[in-house]
Amino acid sequence: MTGELLFTPGPVMMHERVLRAMAGQVISHRSEEFRRLLDEVRELLAGVYGGGEPLVLTGSGTLAVESMAWSLVEPGERVLVVSHGEFGERLVDTLRRRGALVETVEAERPGVHVPAEKVIEKLDEAGYAAVAMVYTETSLGLSYRDAERVAKAAKDRGALVLVDAVSALAGERVPALGIVDAVASAAQKAVAGPPGVSFIAVSGNALEKMRRLRVRPPNYLDLWKVYSFHSERRETPYTPAVNLLYGLREALTLIVERGVDAWIEAHRERAEILYSKLPGYGLEPVVEPGYRANTVAAFYTPVPSGTLASELARRGIRVARGMGQLRDRVVRIATMGWLPHGAFEKLFEALSEALAQPSS
Repeated sequence: MTGELLFTPGPVMMHERVLRAMAGQVISHRSEEFRRLLDEVRELLAGVYGGGEPLVLTGSGTLAVESMAWSLVEPGERVLVVSHGEFGERLVDTLRRRGALVETVEAERPGVHVPAEKVIEKLDEAGYAAVAMVYTETSLGLSYRDAERVAKAAKDRGALVLVDAVSALAGERVPALGIVDAVASAAQKAVAGPPGVSFIAVSGNALEKMRRLRVRPPNYLDLWKVYSFHSERRETPYTPAVNLLYGLREALTLIVERGVDAWIEAHRERAEILYSKLPGYGLEPVVEPGYRANTVAAFYTPVPSGTLASELARRGIRVARGMGQLRDRVVRIATMGWLPHGAFEKLFEALSEALAQPSS
């Protein structure tokens, strides 16, 4: 153990029960014992998602997002992406690599949301096979709380709706399956599980699209293959990270025990502490009110962000710098994971020390 407090936007600090669970002996992924494990994980995921068909993958959140894109969009199809930052741009890149004809609706500047009306106007200009968006833009700490309105408009116009909720699921109230068609996420964020496991919940419409794809994705990205193994054999198509699934099962169990709504509310309360306290240290929120994420908060820093992050690391506090054009101007502080009692007090104490002016 390093003794560091992780305020990073993934991986996050895990509960001791999760750590102990991962220490179990590995089992065959073609055994009945594994089938029960997968059944339990998928049932727990359905509870956190609030429905849909959960599909479990061995890989990071990027795998989940890329599998979603490659399994639900055909080459040559027109796709509209709502983009607020770095991960919105990655979604655009992924879809273009799939061969989609991608158009974007982008925020005017970092930290402001794309108005739903602007997206709906774009939807009325042309027909789209799919609309894709990032619910919580990790690079900015912006949660797109117009997502449900945009999704309903897209569905009314016959488009599938794909959501990257890697930094949102279990920390935000993500639109339910049915309103959207696919929601990709990962264990190492608000679920507070181990890195290396990700998942996607899909609707019936999404399953039908996956089944009838003319140009299939690479095998490891093919969600129809995953669904077929899950539903027909209660297995995964390839060797999974068994011990990580032990940890994921325990992490999900902890959330269900606490209550999904209560777990989400805990993230909102932690975020509110940051948004209310940090301006007093000279750190100003990047994101406009109403769209500030529960799971990761971004702040403009009075000193270069690398300097501040290094000073905090020296004091046992890990935060993340900004991304892209904001790398040197912003720090990102997450609210996810099983932070110990007194963690925020230690964060504020370390900030005071790190930002203190040297005596003359």
